[in-house]
Amino acid sequence: GGRPTGKLHLGHYMGAFKSLAELQQKYETFFIISDMHMLTTKCSKEHINSMYNNTINMVIDSIGMGVSPDDTTYYLQSQIPELSNIFGLIQNMTTVDRVAQTPSLLEMSKHAKQDEMTLGLLAYPVLEAADIFGMNAKYVPVGKDNIDHIKITQEIIKFINTEYGASFDIPDYITTKNNYVLGIDGSNKMSKSLDNCIYVRDSIDAIKEKVGKMQWAEPGSDKLNVVMHYLDIFGKPEDKTIVQRFNDGESQHSRTSRDLLTDRLIEIVEPMHSRMQPYLKDRTAVVDLLQAGTSQAREIVQKRQQRLHFDCQHTNC
Repeated sequence: GGRPTGKLHLGHYMGAFKSLAELQQKYETFFIISDMHMLTTKCSKEHINSMYNNTINMVIDSIGMGVSPDDTTYYLQSQIPELSNIFGLIQNMTTVDRVAQTPSLLEMSKHAKQDEMTLGLLAYPVLEAADIFGMNAKYVPVGKDNIDHIKITQEIIKFINTEYGASFDIPDYITTKNNYVLGIDGSNKMSKSLDNCIYVRDSIDAIKEKVGKMQWAEPGSDKLNVVMHYLDIFGKPEDKTIVQRFNDGESQHSRTSRDLLTDRLIEIVEPMHSRMQPYLKDRTAVVDLLQAGTSQAREIVQKRQQRLHFDCQHTNC
């Protein structure tokens, strides 16, 4: 899942959504709209007022990226109060020093322009552990910057199993090779807060314009050739030979390479736009599927909470 903080982009697609779209054909899959997580860096009145529209748009963008409501259950984190109860229990099963080592937190705090990290952001990985534990997740698709969050979840569940004689399954993460996509500026990870993204709703003209602005550097330069970086990630197998020749020192034609990349990106986003259309025309359908999915997810979390309390009570914790 993810936080409803704005439009989704191709970095999200490569980092998790492409994998999730494939996994939903093999597993029972759930997608969390993490609105409580959003508050860790975006809790102003303005941010909260935008939450409803961002939530609806996040579901639509996700459907566009192939996470079908026919195969995946969408649900809203804040409407499952039992998750907060689980979070309240398991926060005692890790330490401040451990969560403070999480690399992504400092980056999130920096992007949120926080002079000091809030307590909520510091506890972000533990709330995420509650989400994962509460849904009895077996596998969690993540980008490489969130792998440590899953490791904290694993450590907490192992502690519960050891300390209380429980037998909860230990979840694992699934990540992909291209789970870290640079933004079009070539200097930072693709990020909504930096607005250096190709968004999944970008028009064809917008994509052409953004590719046209990407940095071009010749082989051997100390600067990154962003066009080749993107061709390596988003190109077809036959495009890899162009990237390899460039990496081997053979100069490539800038305009031809940009045109090829533009074509590849359009081939990726056009089917997304088609899948979004019914929900863009009928946003109430998104509300309906969220309500149904949240009700289904809450039943699972309630059972997990009951089992957690039962195991603790029977070891006098």
